[in-house]
Amino acid sequence: MAIGKGIGLGGHGMGQPLPPARLATPALAALCVALLAGSPAQAASKPPLFLRSCTITPPDPAPAFAFPAPSKPAAASAGDDDDEEEEADESPRGFVAPLSGACIAISGTVNAGVQRDDYKANALARATGQVPQNASSFPLSSSFRIETGQTLADGRYLASAFEVSVDTTSEGDSALTMSEASVTFGAFAFGLAGSRFDFWTGDDFAFIGRIPSRTVALIGYERQLTDGLSLSLSVEDAVTDRSAVLPTTGNRFPDGVARLLYEQDGLTLHGAVAARDVPGAGGSYRLGRAALLGATWERKLLGRPLTLTAQIAGAVNAAPYIGSQLDRRTALSVLAGDPTTRGWSGVVALGREWTDEWSTNAYVSRYRLSVPNPSGLAGRIQIDRVAANLIWAPIVGLRLGLEGSVAWQVLDIAGNARAASLSGRQSSAQIFMERSF
Repeated sequence: MAIGKGIGLGGHGMGQPLPPARLATPALAALCVALLAGSPAQAASKPPLFLRSCTITPPDPAPAFAFPAPSKPAAASAGDDDDEEEEADESPRGFVAPLSGACIAISGTVNAGVQRDDYKANALARATGQVPQNASSFPLSSSFRIETGQTLADGRYLASAFEVSVDTTSEGDSALTMSEASVTFGAFAFGLAGSRFDFWTGDDFAFIGRIPSRTVALIGYERQLTDGLSLSLSVEDAVTDRSAVLPTTGNRFPDGVARLLYEQDGLTLHGAVAARDVPGAGGSYRLGRAALLGATWERKLLGRPLTLTAQIAGAVNAAPYIGSQLDRRTALSVLAGDPTTRGWSGVVALGREWTDEWSTNAYVSRYRLSVPNPSGLAGRIQIDRVAANLIWAPIVGLRLGLEGSVAWQVLDIAGNARAASLSGRQSSAQIFMERSF
């Protein structure tokens, strides 16, 4: 008789059981096959895997000049490993789409608040009739960002970034700004991005964070010279810079920027120079030039992070290259054309984390710009600013803060009523909430 029939009926012939050896052999074989191959029903019940999580982490480029790394104590090495893990956690997290080797990360922020602005001006400024009135507002801004990154078969890194921001006023008017639209291929970068010249951006402050940063069209090249030092060269066109009111039409060549950046052991040093072609009267041209030196020092004080940042910049016929975003918005809005200018700016900022949830930030800045003219009466723009905030971050991605700022402004340009109306003291305070995803 067939063995399969005997097993199915539980007996053989007239109901007599099969010998134990004949019953166990095929049963064990079937069980082994099921364990190794899996049953069709179990395989069908598992859903197909379409998306995989990933982290956008650009590879460390090989430096042009390699030096033997000094030996470190075991304790120091352990601390360095912890710092590297913290940096890795800050890398954008995303997903790998089917049939694609690129990691795609989507992020964004929404910042809303209540702001109060008070203005105090002298009689001469108020005589212009353009001094802003004391007012309360409800600023709302948001940003949306998509970035990708992948390492190609030849070892080169390909990345892209696209970011837009929307600012809405209390009157309901909205302004859409393209913050970035760039592609990075190996050591080269193309498209719209932040200027390689800039260093301190004040992102920890809501007052500055709501103003579009300096976005330029650029072609850039970056080379890692040593483990901590890199060189960046770029040609930039400020025609897309919405934070600058100065027109750039008529320039024969785009701006040229060179930067050296050192990052190691909690110390960041940034040195940059820029040259620009400035059209003048009667078809003449002037050479605009600017230089910047910045530094950031990060250490732990009493077990909590402390960050100190300082920056100083100077410019001749290159006003867009100095000052913070707040300073440039005020100063450049009163300059007609591309006048002859000479000036400098400086800032010192301090950030402190008191607990895992509470932190504070503060900065002081100074901006000086002279605007000579053929009549011999040189105009001047002077802005001194102090700002501080207190931030509470109860959960990851949520910040609630209280921020205040005081600015003393002197804008003295002959015949310019708009400049005179901005002279005086401006005090601002706000409560804001920021949600990141």
